[in-house]
Amino acid sequence: MPSLKGKMRGRLAAAHGQRTNTTNNLWLCYSVKLNRDLSLASNNELLYWLADLESNRNVKSFRFGYNIKIQVNDPKENFKSIDAIQVIFDTGYEEIHHITSKAGHVDAFSAKFSLEDGSVRKITYRAITEDYLVTRAKYSARLLRLLPFVAQMRYKKWPSEEEIVLNTLKILKSGDIQEIIASTSMSDEMIVVGIVAKFIFQGVIKQTNLSMFDFGRSTWWSLSES
Repeated sequence: MPSLKGKMRGRLAAAHGQRTNTTNNLWLCYSVKLNRDLSLASNNELLYWLADLESNRNVKSFRFGYNIKIQVNDPKENFKSIDAIQVIFDTGYEEIHHITSKAGHVDAFSAKFSLEDGSVRKITYRAITEDYLVTRAKYSARLLRLLPFVAQMRYKKWPSEEEIVLNTLKILKSGDIQEIIASTSMSDEMIVVGIVAKFIFQGVIKQTNLSMFDFGRSTWWSLSES
C-alpha cells in the first residue's frame, strides 16, 4: 500500500505532467522556456534540463515523462517502453533523449519508435550517459541559482523594464552584472537581476562565465557568441 508521502509525491508529479512516481528526488521547477512549472523525477533530469535544454537557445521545447516505445532486436519488430524526453529544436527537428545508467559519451543514432497513435517512424535517439552528466554538474548547479531570480518575475509582465535592460545590454555589449545595474535607471536591483537571468535562459545573452564561476554581480556576460 502506498504511503501518504508516496501519494503526495504522485499527486505533485501528476499535477505538472505525468511522471513515474519513484523514490528519487522530485524537483518542481519553473521553466522560462515553457512558461510553466514542471516536475523532474531525479537529480539527473534536473542537471540535464538546466544545462542542455532550458539554457540551450537552439531548443524550442521539451517534454519530460514521454513514454515511447523504441525498437529493439531488429528485425524482430520488438518494442520496449522507455521514459524519455521529447526535444523539439527551433528548426522543427525532433529527437528522443533518454537518460541512462550507461557509461561513456553521449550516443546518438536513428531508431524506430512506436508512437502513441500506433504509427512507427524513425527519430534520432540520443542516450544521455551518467559520465556526460558529471561533466555538466557544476554548470547546472550555477544555473540552478538563477531560478529564484527568474521565478520572482513570472506573475507579472515587465515590458518597459525588459526594454530598459535590453537597451542597456545593447549599449554595453559585454561586461558584468554590476555594470548593468549601475547603467539602468531602475530602483529595484532585483528586478534588473531577474530580467538578466531570464535573458540568459532565453539566449538573449549569448555568453557568460557561469561554466567556471558562480552567478553574482561580477558574472561576466556578452551579447556576442565570439
